[in-house]
Amino acid sequence: MLRCLLMIACLTFASCRAPAAVIAPEASTGWTEVWVEGARQGAGDGSRERPFSTLVEALARAADGGRPLRVHVAPGRYRGPFILPAGLELVGAGEGSVLEGEGAGPVVRAPEGAVLRGVAIQGGSWGLEAAREVRLAAVRFSGQGTGAVRVEAGHLLVEEGVFESGGAGTVGVMLVGGSRGEVREGTFTGAFRRGVETRDSDVELESVRFRGPLTALYQAGGQVRLRHAAVEDGPEVGLFVQHGTLRLEDVTVTGHEYGLQGLDATLEARGFTSVRAVRAGVALIGSRGVLEDSVVQGSGGFGAVSLLGSDMVVRGLRVEGADAYGISATRGRLRLQRTLITRLTTREGDSGDGLHLRDVEVEVEGLVVRDVAGAGVLAAQGARVVLRDVSLEACREAGVWAETLARVTAEGLEVRGSGGPALVALEEGVLQVDALTARDNAGGLVVADCQGATGVRLGRVVGQGPGQVAAEPGAKCVVVGASP
Repeated sequence: MLRCLLMIACLTFASCRAPAAVIAPEASTGWTEVWVEGARQGAGDGSRERPFSTLVEALARAADGGRPLRVHVAPGRYRGPFILPAGLELVGAGEGSVLEGEGAGPVVRAPEGAVLRGVAIQGGSWGLEAAREVRLAAVRFSGQGTGAVRVEAGHLLVEEGVFESGGAGTVGVMLVGGSRGEVREGTFTGAFRRGVETRDSDVELESVRFRGPLTALYQAGGQVRLRHAAVEDGPEVGLFVQHGTLRLEDVTVTGHEYGLQGLDATLEARGFTSVRAVRAGVALIGSRGVLEDSVVQGSGGFGAVSLLGSDMVVRGLRVEGADAYGISATRGRLRLQRTLITRLTTREGDSGDGLHLRDVEVEVEGLVVRDVAGAGVLAAQGARVVLRDVSLEACREAGVWAETLARVTAEGLEVRGSGGPALVALEEGVLQVDALTARDNAGGLVVADCQGATGVRLGRVVGQGPGQVAAEPGAKCVVVGASP
Protein backbone atom coordinates (compact mmCIF):
# COMPACT_ATOMS: atom_id res chain seq x y z
CA MET A 1 0.00 0.00 0.00
CA LEU A 2 2.81 2.38 0.90
CA ARG A 3 4.53 1.71 -2.43
CA CYS A 4 1.33 2.59 -4.31
CA LEU A 5 0.95 5.83 -2.34
CA LEU A 6 4.51 6.82 -3.13
CA MET A 7 3.97 6.18 -6.84
CA ILE A 8 0.80 8.28 -6.82
CA ALA A 9 2.58 11.11 -5.03
CA CYS A 10 5.41 11.17 -7.56
CA LEU A 11 2.95 11.32 -10.43
CA THR A 12 1.08 14.17 -8.73
CA PHE A 13 3.84 16.49 -7.57
CA ALA A 14 6.51 17.94 -9.90
CA SER A 15 9.11 17.69 -7.12
CA CYS A 16 9.08 13.91 -7.51
CA ARG A 17 9.86 13.98 -11.19
CA ALA A 18 13.27 12.91 -12.43
CA PRO A 19 15.32 15.96 -13.53
CA ALA A 20 16.08 16.42 -17.22
CA ALA A 21 19.81 16.30 -16.40
CA VAL A 22 21.04 16.66 -19.96
CA ILE A 23 24.54 17.55 -18.79
CA ALA A 24 24.66 15.53 -15.60
CA PRO A 25 27.49 12.96 -15.47
CA GLU A 26 26.90 9.31 -14.96
CA ALA A 27 27.38 7.63 -11.60
CA SER A 28 30.94 7.95 -10.31
CA THR A 29 31.63 4.25 -9.87
CA GLY A 30 34.79 3.29 -11.70
CA TRP A 31 35.90 6.87 -12.44
CA THR A 32 38.79 8.98 -11.31
CA GLU A 33 37.18 12.38 -10.68
CA VAL A 34 38.96 15.70 -10.48
CA TRP A 35 37.77 19.29 -10.21
CA VAL A 36 39.04 22.46 -11.89
CA GLU A 37 38.31 26.07 -10.95
CA GLY A 38 40.11 28.71 -12.97
CA ALA A 39 39.45 31.47 -10.45
CA ARG A 40 41.18 29.61 -7.63
CA GLN A 41 44.44 31.01 -6.35
CA GLY A 42 47.26 28.76 -5.23
CA ALA A 43 47.99 25.09 -5.69
CA GLY A 44 45.30 22.45 -5.61
CA ASP A 45 45.16 18.69 -5.61
CA GLY A 46 42.13 18.25 -7.88
CA SER A 47 39.71 17.42 -5.10
CA ARG A 48 36.34 19.09 -4.82
CA GLU A 49 37.64 21.11 -1.85
CA ARG A 50 40.99 22.05 -3.45
CA PRO A 51 40.44 22.02 -7.24
CA PHE A 52 43.16 22.55 -9.81
CA SER A 53 43.37 26.05 -11.22
CA THR A 54 44.09 24.89 -14.80
CA LEU A 55 42.57 22.27 -17.03
CA VAL A 56 46.03 21.15 -18.15
CA GLU A 57 46.75 19.96 -14.60
CA ALA A 58 43.56 17.94 -14.57
CA LEU A 59 44.25 16.30 -17.91
CA ALA A 60 47.66 15.26 -16.69
CA ARG A 61 45.95 12.98 -14.17
CA ALA A 62 45.03 10.68 -17.05
CA ALA A 63 48.67 9.66 -17.16
CA ASP A 64 48.21 8.07 -13.73
CA GLY A 65 46.58 5.15 -15.51
CA GLY A 66 43.87 2.84 -14.26
CA ARG A 67 40.33 4.15 -14.25
CA PRO A 68 38.85 6.58 -16.82
CA LEU A 69 39.01 10.27 -15.95
CA ARG A 70 36.08 12.61 -15.34
CA VAL A 71 36.91 16.31 -15.04
CA HIS A 72 34.47 18.81 -13.51
CA VAL A 73 35.06 22.32 -14.88
CA ALA A 74 33.78 25.30 -12.85
CA PRO A 75 32.65 28.51 -14.61
CA GLY A 76 35.58 30.44 -16.04
CA ARG A 77 37.71 30.75 -19.16
CA TYR A 78 40.31 28.09 -19.90
CA ARG A 79 42.88 28.79 -22.58
CA GLY A 80 43.69 25.91 -24.95
CA PRO A 81 44.59 24.08 -27.03
CA PHE A 82 43.76 20.83 -25.26
CA ILE A 83 44.37 17.20 -26.21
CA LEU A 84 41.92 14.94 -24.45
CA PRO A 85 43.08 11.48 -23.40
CA ALA A 86 41.12 8.32 -24.23
CA GLY A 87 38.09 7.73 -22.05
CA LEU A 88 37.84 11.30 -20.76
CA GLU A 89 34.56 12.88 -19.70
CA LEU A 90 34.58 16.66 -19.36
CA VAL A 91 31.66 18.12 -17.40
CA GLY A 92 31.10 21.88 -17.26
CA ALA A 93 28.62 24.10 -15.49
CA GLY A 94 26.95 25.34 -18.66
CA GLU A 95 27.94 28.17 -20.97
CA GLY A 96 30.03 29.76 -18.22
CA SER A 97 32.61 26.98 -18.53
CA VAL A 98 34.49 28.19 -21.61
CA LEU A 99 37.32 26.45 -23.46
CA GLU A 100 38.91 28.98 -25.76
CA GLY A 101 41.57 28.94 -28.41
CA GLU A 102 43.12 31.14 -31.04
CA GLY A 103 45.28 30.75 -34.11
CA ALA A 104 45.38 27.97 -36.67
CA GLY A 105 44.88 24.93 -34.46
CA PRO A 106 41.77 23.36 -32.96
CA VAL A 107 40.71 24.27 -29.44
CA VAL A 108 40.15 20.63 -28.48
CA ARG A 109 41.51 17.45 -30.03
CA ALA A 110 40.08 14.06 -29.05
CA PRO A 111 41.84 11.47 -31.24
CA GLU A 112 40.64 8.58 -29.06
CA GLY A 113 37.12 9.88 -28.47
CA ALA A 114 35.67 11.75 -25.48
CA VAL A 115 32.53 12.94 -23.73
CA LEU A 116 31.86 16.67 -23.24
CA ARG A 117 28.88 18.01 -21.31
CA GLY A 118 27.80 21.54 -20.52
CA VAL A 119 30.75 23.53 -21.86
CA ALA A 120 31.25 26.32 -24.39
CA ILE A 121 34.05 26.11 -26.96
CA GLN A 122 35.13 29.42 -28.49
CA GLY A 123 37.61 30.40 -31.18
CA GLY A 124 40.29 28.31 -32.85
CA SER A 125 40.33 27.00 -36.39
CA TRP A 126 38.13 24.05 -35.37
CA GLY A 127 36.34 23.90 -32.07
CA LEU A 128 36.75 20.13 -31.85
CA GLU A 129 38.65 17.63 -33.99
CA ALA A 130 37.95 14.03 -33.06
CA ALA A 131 37.87 10.37 -34.01
CA ARG A 132 36.46 7.23 -32.41
CA GLU A 133 33.30 7.85 -30.35
CA VAL A 134 32.52 11.43 -29.34
CA ARG A 135 29.51 12.46 -27.23
CA LEU A 136 28.45 16.09 -26.85
CA ALA A 137 25.58 17.18 -24.59
CA ALA A 138 24.58 20.83 -24.25
CA VAL A 139 27.84 22.04 -25.81
CA ARG A 140 27.97 25.46 -27.52
CA PHE A 141 30.44 26.30 -30.30
CA SER A 142 31.15 29.84 -31.50
CA GLY A 143 33.78 31.93 -33.23
CA GLN A 144 35.67 29.18 -35.09
CA GLY A 145 37.57 30.18 -38.22
CA THR A 146 37.11 26.89 -40.11
CA GLY A 147 34.35 24.94 -38.41
CA ALA A 148 32.86 23.81 -35.12
CA VAL A 149 33.27 20.00 -35.18
CA ARG A 150 35.20 17.69 -37.48
CA VAL A 151 35.05 13.92 -37.04
CA GLU A 152 36.95 11.47 -39.22
CA ALA A 153 36.33 7.73 -39.07
CA GLY A 154 34.42 8.14 -35.84
CA HIS A 155 30.98 8.22 -34.26
CA LEU A 156 29.55 11.57 -33.22
CA LEU A 157 26.53 11.91 -30.92
CA VAL A 158 25.16 15.39 -30.18
CA GLU A 159 22.25 16.37 -27.93
CA GLU A 160 21.12 19.97 -27.54
CA GLY A 161 24.14 21.29 -29.38
CA VAL A 162 24.42 24.96 -30.36
CA PHE A 163 26.58 25.93 -33.33
CA GLU A 164 27.20 29.61 -34.06
CA SER A 165 29.11 30.57 -37.19
CA GLY A 166 32.43 32.32 -36.81
CA GLY A 167 32.05 33.88 -40.26
CA ALA A 168 31.37 33.14 -43.91
CA GLY A 169 33.00 29.99 -45.25
CA THR A 170 32.86 27.99 -42.02
CA VAL A 171 31.24 24.61 -41.36
CA GLY A 172 29.07 23.61 -38.41
CA VAL A 173 29.62 19.83 -38.31
CA MET A 174 31.77 17.86 -40.76
CA LEU A 175 31.71 14.06 -40.88
CA VAL A 176 34.12 12.30 -43.25
CA GLY A 177 35.85 8.99 -43.81
CA GLY A 178 32.90 6.69 -43.20
CA SER A 179 31.89 8.32 -39.94
CA ARG A 180 28.54 7.93 -38.22
CA GLY A 181 26.70 10.84 -36.70
CA GLU A 182 23.58 11.59 -34.66
CA VAL A 183 22.50 15.16 -33.93
CA ARG A 184 19.34 15.76 -31.91
CA GLU A 185 17.87 19.03 -30.69
CA GLY A 186 20.60 21.04 -32.40
CA THR A 187 20.64 24.63 -33.70
CA PHE A 188 22.92 26.12 -36.36
CA THR A 189 22.93 29.90 -36.69
CA GLY A 190 24.90 32.37 -38.76
CA ALA A 191 26.53 32.38 -42.18
CA PHE A 192 28.00 28.87 -42.21
CA ARG A 193 29.00 27.85 -45.70
CA ARG A 194 27.56 24.46 -44.75
CA GLY A 195 25.68 23.75 -41.57
CA VAL A 196 26.31 20.00 -41.76
CA GLU A 197 28.69 18.49 -44.30
CA THR A 198 28.88 14.71 -44.71
CA ARG A 199 31.10 12.70 -47.03
CA ASP A 200 30.56 8.96 -47.36
CA SER A 201 29.07 8.88 -43.88
CA ASP A 202 25.90 7.64 -42.17
CA VAL A 203 24.12 10.46 -40.37
CA GLU A 204 20.85 11.08 -38.53
CA LEU A 205 19.67 14.62 -37.83
CA GLU A 206 16.51 15.04 -35.77
CA SER A 207 14.73 18.11 -34.38
CA VAL A 208 17.35 20.49 -35.74
CA ARG A 209 17.05 24.10 -36.88
CA PHE A 210 19.24 25.96 -39.34
CA ARG A 211 19.02 29.74 -39.49
CA GLY A 212 21.40 31.53 -41.83
CA PRO A 213 23.73 28.84 -43.28
CA LEU A 214 24.29 29.23 -47.03
CA THR A 215 23.54 25.49 -47.32
CA ALA A 216 22.09 23.69 -44.33
CA LEU A 217 23.01 20.15 -45.44
CA TYR A 218 25.70 19.22 -47.96
CA GLN A 219 25.83 15.46 -48.54
CA ALA A 220 28.33 13.68 -50.80
CA GLY A 221 27.71 9.94 -50.77
CA GLY A 222 26.63 7.93 -47.78
CA GLN A 223 23.23 8.10 -46.11
CA VAL A 224 21.51 10.92 -44.26
CA ARG A 225 18.17 10.91 -42.46
CA LEU A 226 16.75 14.33 -41.62
CA ARG A 227 13.60 14.49 -39.47
CA HIS A 228 11.60 17.33 -37.92
CA ALA A 229 13.86 20.09 -39.20
CA ALA A 230 13.55 23.73 -40.22
CA VAL A 231 15.91 25.56 -42.59
CA GLU A 232 15.66 29.35 -42.88
CA ASP A 233 17.29 32.47 -44.28
CA GLY A 234 20.06 31.06 -46.47
CA PRO A 235 20.99 32.30 -49.96
CA GLU A 236 22.10 29.06 -51.67
CA VAL A 237 20.76 25.47 -51.72
CA GLY A 238 18.87 24.53 -48.59
CA LEU A 239 19.55 20.78 -48.81
CA PHE A 240 22.02 19.29 -51.31
CA VAL A 241 22.79 15.61 -51.97
CA GLN A 242 24.94 13.94 -54.61
CA HIS A 243 25.75 10.24 -55.04
CA GLY A 244 24.03 9.37 -51.76
CA THR A 245 20.70 8.48 -50.16
CA LEU A 246 18.73 11.22 -48.41
CA ARG A 247 15.65 10.47 -46.31
CA LEU A 248 13.48 13.42 -45.29
CA GLU A 249 10.53 13.55 -42.91
CA ASP A 250 8.74 16.70 -41.79
CA VAL A 251 11.32 19.16 -43.13
CA THR A 252 10.66 22.79 -44.11
CA VAL A 253 13.05 24.97 -46.12
CA THR A 254 12.20 28.68 -46.30
CA GLY A 255 13.95 30.87 -48.87
CA HIS A 256 17.23 29.68 -50.43
CA GLU A 257 18.01 29.39 -54.13
CA TYR A 258 16.68 25.82 -54.16
CA GLY A 259 14.82 24.14 -51.35
CA LEU A 260 16.22 20.71 -52.22
CA GLN A 261 18.70 19.80 -54.94
CA GLY A 262 19.89 16.30 -55.84
CA LEU A 263 22.50 15.03 -58.31
CA ASP A 264 22.62 11.30 -59.05
CA ALA A 265 20.97 10.75 -55.69
CA THR A 266 18.33 8.54 -54.09
CA LEU A 267 15.57 10.47 -52.35
CA GLU A 268 12.91 9.26 -49.92
CA ALA A 269 10.92 12.26 -48.72
CA ARG A 270 7.68 12.58 -46.79
CA GLY A 271 6.31 15.87 -45.56
CA PHE A 272 8.90 18.09 -47.26
CA THR A 273 7.95 21.78 -47.68
CA SER A 274 9.72 24.47 -49.69
CA VAL A 275 8.62 28.09 -49.24
CA ARG A 276 9.69 30.97 -51.52
CA ALA A 277 12.63 29.27 -53.22
CA VAL A 278 14.31 31.71 -55.60
CA ARG A 279 14.66 29.16 -58.45
CA ALA A 280 12.94 25.85 -57.63
CA GLY A 281 11.52 24.11 -54.60
CA VAL A 282 12.89 20.71 -55.69
CA ALA A 283 15.47 20.19 -58.46
CA LEU A 284 16.73 16.67 -59.22
CA ILE A 285 19.20 15.58 -61.89
CA GLY A 286 19.79 11.89 -62.62
CA SER A 287 18.06 10.97 -59.39
CA ARG A 288 15.48 8.43 -58.25
CA GLY A 289 13.10 7.88 -55.40
CA VAL A 290 9.82 8.98 -53.83
CA LEU A 291 8.48 12.42 -52.92
CA GLU A 292 5.34 12.07 -50.82
CA ASP A 293 2.91 14.51 -49.16
CA SER A 294 5.04 17.53 -49.94
CA VAL A 295 4.32 21.23 -50.52
CA VAL A 296 6.00 23.87 -52.66
CA GLN A 297 4.87 27.46 -52.14
CA GLY A 298 6.06 30.44 -54.16
CA SER A 299 9.00 29.02 -56.12
CA GLY A 300 10.89 30.95 -58.81
CA GLY A 301 11.62 30.71 -62.51
CA PHE A 302 12.68 27.05 -62.60
CA GLY A 303 9.29 25.98 -61.29
CA ALA A 304 8.12 24.18 -58.19
CA VAL A 305 9.60 20.76 -59.06
CA SER A 306 12.25 20.36 -61.77
CA LEU A 307 13.30 16.86 -62.87
CA LEU A 308 16.03 16.09 -65.40
CA GLY A 309 16.89 12.52 -66.34
CA SER A 310 15.30 11.27 -63.14
CA ASP A 311 13.01 8.39 -62.20
CA MET A 312 10.62 9.63 -59.52
CA VAL A 313 7.35 8.71 -57.85
CA VAL A 314 5.53 11.82 -56.61
CA ARG A 315 2.44 11.40 -54.40
CA GLY A 316 0.33 13.93 -52.61
CA LEU A 317 2.18 17.00 -53.91
CA ARG A 318 0.66 20.46 -53.48
CA VAL A 319 2.03 23.41 -55.47
CA GLU A 320 0.82 26.93 -54.70
CA GLY A 321 1.86 30.14 -56.39
CA ALA A 322 4.92 28.98 -58.31
CA ASP A 323 6.49 30.84 -61.22
CA ALA A 324 6.91 29.16 -64.63
CA TYR A 325 5.97 25.51 -63.97
CA GLY A 326 4.30 23.30 -61.43
CA ILE A 327 6.34 20.25 -62.45
CA SER A 328 8.93 20.32 -65.21
CA ALA A 329 10.26 16.91 -66.32
CA THR A 330 12.76 16.24 -69.11
CA ARG A 331 13.88 12.70 -69.95
CA GLY A 332 13.57 9.91 -67.44
CA ARG A 333 10.30 8.75 -65.88
CA LEU A 334 7.66 10.27 -63.62
CA ARG A 335 4.73 8.64 -61.83
CA LEU A 336 2.44 11.29 -60.38
CA GLN A 337 -0.47 10.67 -58.01
CA ARG A 338 -2.84 12.87 -55.98
CA THR A 339 -1.39 16.23 -56.99
CA LEU A 340 -2.82 19.75 -56.75
CA ILE A 341 -1.21 22.62 -58.68
CA THR A 342 -2.70 26.12 -58.32
CA ARG A 343 -1.95 29.76 -59.12
CA LEU A 344 1.01 29.52 -61.47
CA THR A 345 2.27 32.85 -62.76
CA THR A 346 4.92 33.85 -65.27
CA ARG A 347 7.11 36.92 -65.48
CA GLU A 348 7.99 36.61 -69.17
CA GLY A 349 4.52 35.54 -70.32
CA ASP A 350 5.74 32.39 -72.10
CA SER A 351 5.32 29.71 -69.42
CA GLY A 352 3.12 28.83 -66.49
CA ASP A 353 2.25 25.20 -67.31
CA GLY A 354 0.94 22.87 -64.64
CA LEU A 355 2.97 19.97 -66.08
CA HIS A 356 5.73 20.78 -68.57
CA LEU A 357 6.93 17.46 -70.03
CA ARG A 358 9.65 16.87 -72.61
CA ASP A 359 11.09 13.57 -73.84
CA VAL A 360 9.87 11.78 -70.69
CA GLU A 361 7.56 8.90 -69.77
CA VAL A 362 4.80 10.05 -67.42
CA GLU A 363 1.86 8.35 -65.71
CA VAL A 364 -0.57 10.67 -63.93
CA GLU A 365 -3.52 9.78 -61.72
CA GLY A 366 -5.62 12.15 -59.64
CA LEU A 367 -4.26 15.53 -60.82
CA VAL A 368 -5.93 18.93 -60.37
CA VAL A 369 -4.45 21.98 -62.10
CA ARG A 370 -6.23 25.27 -61.42
CA ASP A 371 -5.61 28.90 -62.40
CA VAL A 372 -2.35 28.71 -64.33
CA ALA A 373 -0.85 31.10 -66.88
CA GLY A 374 -0.06 28.45 -69.50
CA ALA A 375 -1.42 24.99 -70.29
CA GLY A 376 -2.65 22.54 -67.71
CA VAL A 377 -0.49 19.80 -69.25
CA LEU A 378 2.08 20.48 -71.99
CA ALA A 379 3.80 17.47 -73.61
CA ALA A 380 6.56 17.94 -76.20
CA GLN A 381 9.65 16.42 -77.82
CA GLY A 382 8.43 12.85 -77.91
CA ALA A 383 7.02 12.73 -74.39
CA ARG A 384 4.77 9.75 -73.61
CA VAL A 385 2.03 10.73 -71.18
CA VAL A 386 -0.88 8.82 -69.66
CA LEU A 387 -3.53 10.81 -67.76
CA ARG A 388 -6.23 9.33 -65.53
CA ASP A 389 -8.82 11.28 -63.54
CA VAL A 390 -7.38 14.70 -64.32
CA SER A 391 -9.13 18.05 -63.84
CA LEU A 392 -7.79 21.20 -65.52
CA GLU A 393 -9.52 24.44 -64.56
CA ALA A 394 -8.88 28.01 -65.70
CA CYS A 395 -5.73 27.25 -67.67
CA ARG A 396 -5.26 30.36 -69.77
CA GLU A 397 -3.67 28.85 -72.90
CA ALA A 398 -5.21 25.37 -73.07
CA GLY A 399 -6.13 22.31 -71.09
CA VAL A 400 -3.84 19.71 -72.72
CA TRP A 401 -1.25 20.70 -75.31
CA ALA A 402 0.68 18.04 -77.32
CA GLU A 403 3.40 19.00 -79.81
CA THR A 404 6.60 17.82 -81.48
CA LEU A 405 5.93 14.08 -81.54
CA ALA A 406 4.47 13.92 -78.05
CA ARG A 407 1.75 11.35 -77.39
CA VAL A 408 -0.89 11.88 -74.70
CA THR A 409 -3.48 9.27 -73.73
CA ALA A 410 -6.16 10.34 -71.28
CA GLU A 411 -9.15 8.72 -69.60
CA GLY A 412 -11.42 10.70 -67.34
CA LEU A 413 -10.29 14.21 -68.32
CA GLU A 414 -12.12 17.43 -67.43
CA VAL A 415 -11.19 20.81 -68.91
CA ARG A 416 -13.10 23.88 -67.70
CA GLY A 417 -12.74 27.59 -68.25
CA SER A 418 -9.65 27.56 -70.44
CA GLY A 419 -8.67 30.86 -72.04
CA GLY A 420 -7.96 28.88 -75.21
CA PRO A 421 -9.19 25.50 -76.42
CA ALA A 422 -9.60 22.41 -74.29
CA LEU A 423 -7.07 20.48 -76.42
CA VAL A 424 -4.21 21.45 -78.74
CA ALA A 425 -2.24 19.15 -81.06
CA LEU A 426 0.59 20.59 -83.18
CA GLU A 427 3.72 19.43 -85.00
CA GLU A 428 2.84 15.73 -85.05
CA GLY A 429 1.55 15.66 -81.52
CA VAL A 430 -1.08 12.98 -80.84
CA LEU A 431 -3.99 13.11 -78.40
CA GLN A 432 -6.28 10.20 -77.52
CA VAL A 433 -8.93 11.08 -74.94
CA ASP A 434 -11.80 9.01 -73.63
CA ALA A 435 -14.45 10.28 -71.19
CA LEU A 436 -13.76 13.98 -71.81
CA THR A 437 -15.76 16.76 -70.17
CA ALA A 438 -15.07 20.16 -71.75
CA ARG A 439 -17.00 23.22 -70.61
CA ASP A 440 -16.68 26.97 -71.00
CA ASN A 441 -13.38 26.93 -72.88
CA ALA A 442 -12.94 30.17 -74.82
CA GLY A 443 -11.16 28.52 -77.77
CA GLY A 444 -13.59 25.64 -78.23
CA LEU A 445 -12.87 21.95 -78.09
CA VAL A 446 -9.80 21.28 -80.26
CA VAL A 447 -7.13 23.14 -82.18
CA ALA A 448 -4.96 20.96 -84.42
CA ASP A 449 -2.63 21.80 -87.32
CA CYS A 450 -3.20 18.39 -89.00
CA GLN A 451 0.36 18.32 -90.33
CA GLY A 452 2.18 15.01 -90.67
CA ALA A 453 1.19 12.58 -87.92
CA THR A 454 -0.75 15.13 -85.86
CA GLY A 455 -3.95 13.50 -84.65
CA VAL A 456 -6.76 13.83 -82.11
CA ARG A 457 -9.19 11.03 -81.26
CA LEU A 458 -11.96 11.68 -78.76
CA GLY A 459 -14.51 9.31 -77.26
CA ARG A 460 -17.43 9.89 -74.88
CA VAL A 461 -17.33 13.69 -75.00
CA VAL A 462 -19.59 15.82 -72.81
CA GLY A 463 -19.67 19.58 -73.33
CA GLN A 464 -21.72 22.72 -72.87
CA GLY A 465 -21.79 26.03 -74.72
CA PRO A 466 -21.23 26.86 -78.39
CA GLY A 467 -18.40 25.07 -80.10
CA GLN A 468 -17.72 22.72 -77.21
CA VAL A 469 -18.89 19.56 -79.01
CA ALA A 470 -18.25 19.25 -82.76
CA ALA A 471 -19.81 16.27 -84.57
CA GLU A 472 -17.96 17.33 -87.71
CA PRO A 473 -14.91 19.26 -86.57
CA GLY A 474 -13.85 20.03 -90.14
CA ALA A 475 -10.30 18.83 -89.61
CA LYS A 476 -9.25 15.50 -91.10
CA CYS A 477 -6.95 14.62 -88.16
CA VAL A 478 -9.67 15.10 -85.52
CA VAL A 479 -12.10 12.26 -84.81
CA VAL A 480 -14.83 12.87 -82.26
CA GLY A 481 -16.93 9.99 -80.94
CA ALA A 482 -20.67 10.25 -80.24
CA SER A 483 -21.71 12.15 -77.13
CA PRO A 484 -23.56 10.19 -74.44
